[in-house]
Amino acid sequence: MILNNYLVGSPVMSGRDGVRARVRRGFILGIIITALFLPLSLSPFGEAFALEFRAYGYVIYKSGEVIHVGYLPLYLYMWRVSSLLFLAWIITYIAYIIKPSIVLDSSGIVYGTFYVVTHYVYLFTIGAPVIIYPLTYELITVGKPLLYLDWGQVIALVTIWRFYVIRRLMRG
Repeated sequence: MILNNYLVGSPVMSGRDGVRARVRRGFILGIIITALFLPLSLSPFGEAFALEFRAYGYVIYKSGEVIHVGYLPLYLYMWRVSSLLFLAWIITYIAYIIKPSIVLDSSGIVYGTFYVVTHYVYLFTIGAPVIIYPLTYELITVGKPLLYLDWGQVIALVTIWRFYVIRRLMRG
């Protein structure tokens, strides 16, 4: 029953055409919500995802020196966008676990793909050297290097897996 609802869901749309319509609907939903996150990250709502309160401008590290600027640096903007996309991805798959839906699954693919892109733009524009390892990355900062779980790789693996599952369902 659950698999039938996942694949078809409605007696009006059945078969391969119904699956394709739901996948298309999920991709469109994911792209629209992702496009809304881009300006939302510049709003006061995006400030909730800031690393620290920005009363006196932003800090950029350049050649070991601290530079204060009044504009939002690219790496902080990408941090905000990727944080919103990460939340959308998590919420989508929590909802998917509660009630499987191919629309949720395909929109999760969009969130995952854009999260991976914004995550790596953030990492490589932060100004500190980054070394990528399997499922982790190392950020070379003042003091000893910091090792982090690389959510970009984790989400990329899940996104690729879900993409192939949907592709297999669409082929029949």
